[in-house]
This record gives sequence, structure tokens and C-alpha cells, in this order.
Amino acid sequence: MEATCIIELYSWDPKLSLLSKWKNMKLLLVFTVISSFFFCFFYGAAGELIKALPGQPANVAFKQYSGYIVTEPQHGRALFYYFVEVGSANPLLHPLTLWLNGGPGCSSLGFGAFMENGPFQPGESGHLIKNKYSWNLESNMLYLESPIGVGFSYSNTSSDYLGVNDTITAKENLQFLLNWFKEFPHYRDSALYLSGESYAGHYIPQLAALILNYNKRLSVRPIKLKAIALGNPLLDLEISVNNDEFLWSHGVISDEMLMLRKIKCNEPRYLKESIHQNLSKECIDVLKKQEEEMGSYTDPGDLILPICLSPTVLGQTVYHGALKLLHAKLAMRSGVSTDPCLADRIHQYLNSPKVQEAFHANTTRLPSIWEFCGGHLVYQRENLGINILPLLSKLLRSRIPLLLFNGDQDSKIPLTQTRIIANMLAKELKFVRFGNYAPWYDKMQVGGWSQSFGRARKGKNVTYLTFATVRGAAHEVPYTSPSEALTLFRAFLRGSPLPRTRV
Repeated sequence: MEATCIIELYSWDPKLSLLSKWKNMKLLLVFTVISSFFFCFFYGAAGELIKALPGQPANVAFKQYSGYIVTEPQHGRALFYYFVEVGSANPLLHPLTLWLNGGPGCSSLGFGAFMENGPFQPGESGHLIKNKYSWNLESNMLYLESPIGVGFSYSNTSSDYLGVNDTITAKENLQFLLNWFKEFPHYRDSALYLSGESYAGHYIPQLAALILNYNKRLSVRPIKLKAIALGNPLLDLEISVNNDEFLWSHGVISDEMLMLRKIKCNEPRYLKESIHQNLSKECIDVLKKQEEEMGSYTDPGDLILPICLSPTVLGQTVYHGALKLLHAKLAMRSGVSTDPCLADRIHQYLNSPKVQEAFHANTTRLPSIWEFCGGHLVYQRENLGINILPLLSKLLRSRIPLLLFNGDQDSKIPLTQTRIIANMLAKELKFVRFGNYAPWYDKMQVGGWSQSFGRARKGKNVTYLTFATVRGAAHEVPYTSPSEALTLFRAFLRGSPLPRTRV
């Protein structure tokens, strides 16, 4: 995401979306008739065990489930999930984590599960490679493709794809969770953690607030929400995406461009105007010149990563413009893969009929192929401007711990801006700083820098808010820094400080 509402790097052009919604309306109507025929079968279908994914390594010690959870039977709305248990004798001894990617409109299956912190990634041979830093080493992981129109999630009512907003998404995510617990009742009393990145900075706090309200109802079984973690999150458009100084300090734009951005594309006016697509000609000219300075092969999501040079169509594609950002440019430095073309292989893998069959996905034959972002979804652009900080403050007052973490190579939502937000929340809530801003460690190496805030209760320091950077990480932190991300996640689940010494 660039200064113009970029977010989860979803290349989303509302003008194209409006055109495409009319272009695809006939196709959607046909899909409505066909898929409604199959919907009775789906409704009430239990979560299905995955026997084995194509290319899966031998001797996998954990169970996997996937399928659809109906959230609105009258319209035929169904969200697709992928659930991976901890590979232990009793997974119920471990917590449950719901992971959401952002966009709005990007897939948690493609990004979260297969590119970032899931158990497998497609290798060059077509086989799946174990991710030794998978988060299911610590928690049962539930990946949700939300809202409808994302990945394999769908609705039988074509109008449902138009005008989706944060309110609709949050309510549907809560309904998904309640219905999912009916399919997996043994996890109903598990400690629940919510985590995600980018536009999940909207999704997760809004879902957390609905969970707390749900728990206040009489005669309901409370959902045991424990904490939330947000990576490179969009929280306040006027603060989160102000990246002029970040780009300049990294040598990506010139002194002259920095001054032009401040004068011609002044924040926050520029950001508000960009939501409504009415930027001044002067600002548009400045942005075009900035693209030239940055170069077509620099990903604002990670300023130091190479691009994919794959011969495939996806690998050769280079999108231009602040809203035309391609996830496929990202690359792994360590862990499972160092190939910047991982996105190519994920795209190919998830569009394989055999893979979809193993996942119990696309049985109604969706009218388009699986994509990382977009599909037929038309998200209300104005929602990008919603300020989430008051909601975070409310959650913290309700004693829901919050971790804000940032890859330090991400210019879309720079660490400097998330740190400003963390300090603002701490000041508003009169939190005390625990220790100094200092390095934390992933084994023998510096993993990043962090600062914790909270209150002293009964002679004990209780941390409610933690800000952490992840050294060398991009917009998708677990993708580019998998070992560091797992260390961060482990501390988050345990409610313990990040390691301050080398081990």
C-alpha cells in the first residue's frame, strides 16, 4: 500500500471494480442459479478432514480440515476456511488462533497459510515443503477467507458482492466463528487469539469488539478471547500510511521529491482525496514522478527484496501506481524458500482441480479462478478512512492485550507510524513504560526492537500493549522473517516479554 490507501498491497482500482461488476453480472447470475443447486448439500456439512494434500510430505503429525461454513443461508453466503491443528497428542492443550489477511479482499489461504505462517509451501518440483517455522507449532491455526468474494468464499446472491463494508465483514466473521464452533465443539472453550496484517488492522479489532459484546449477552457461552496481534496494520489512514520521510531516509526518493510530496500531496488532505479519486493534477504529476524515481522493480512492501523473474505470466507482471502493487515481488531470505516466485507456485497450486478437491473447495464451480486478491468483491472505499484507534483504546480498557508489530522494510505502513500510534495509545490510557526501548532476540541474532506498556497491579507489572519491529521484515512479516515471526508469536501467546538476551 502506498500513501494512497494501498493496504494489504491489494491492487484494487474502484473504477475497474465498478466496470467489472457490470461486466460480470450475467456471469454471476448464472453462477447464482447453478450454485444454489449445490447449496443444500453445503449447508449443514461438517468440517471435513483433509486426508492428504497433493504433494504433501510423508509422516505429517497433525490433522488438517477445510470446507465451508454457512453464514447466511437465505442468501447462500459461505466462507471458506483451512484449519491446521498442532501436531501433538492433544491439540486441545494448545490455544486457537484465527488469522486474517487484509486487502480489503485478499486471501488468508494464499498469503497467510501458504506464503507466511502455515505448515507447507509449494516447492519448485510441485511438492509441498514443510515450513519449519509454521505457527501450528505453537497454536491450532484457523485461516479464514473473508469476506465473500475472496478466494473460495462466495454467495449465491450476486448483489452481496457489491458494497461490502467493515460492518458487514465484522458481523459475518463473528457468525462464521460461532458456526465454526458448532462444527468443532471441542474447541469452544479454547483460548482464542486473533492475528493478521495490513487491513486486518480493521477486521480484527472490529471482530474483537463484537466478541466482547456477544459475551455480555445473557445465557450465552462466552468466547474466550485472550489477545490480538496486528502486523503492519492500517489503523488510522492519516497516520499509518504517511511514508514520505521513510522513503526519503531509505534513499528511495530524492530531496526534491520529499519536498514536492509535502507541498503538492499534503497529508492528510491527500489521503482523504485519494479515497474519493479526486486528486489534484499537481499531486498526480508528483506521484508519477515518484514512480519514476522508485523504479518499476522496487516493491514498497519491502524495499530490499528482489522481484520474481519467473517465465510465468504472474511472475512477469509488474503493476504500476500506488494501488497497483504486486505481492509476487516478495521473497524469502530464510526458512522454507528463498525463491521470490513463491506466489506463482501458490497460485498454480490452489487452482489445481486435485488440490481443490482435497480442500473440499469450489464444489459449486465458482465463475472465476482462485486469486490472491479481489475476485468480484467491491469493497466500500470510504471504509479505508475509518479511525480504528478509539476501538483499540476500548479493547485495551477491557484488558485485551494488544501486540503491534512491523517489518522495518515496509514503506506502505512504516514502523515509524505504527510506533507513533502505540505511543499515542499508551499516553491516552496512562500506561507505564516497562523497561527501555531495546533490542529483542531471535536465538543469537537481533530480531528487532520493542517497547511494552501497561500497569502495575498488586505489585506486578501487567503488560497490555507491546510495540515491536521485526528486523529485515517486509509487509508480510512471517513471509520474509519466518524465524523471527515465530519467536514473536510464541511470546504473544504466552503473554511473556520478548527475549532480551541471546539464547
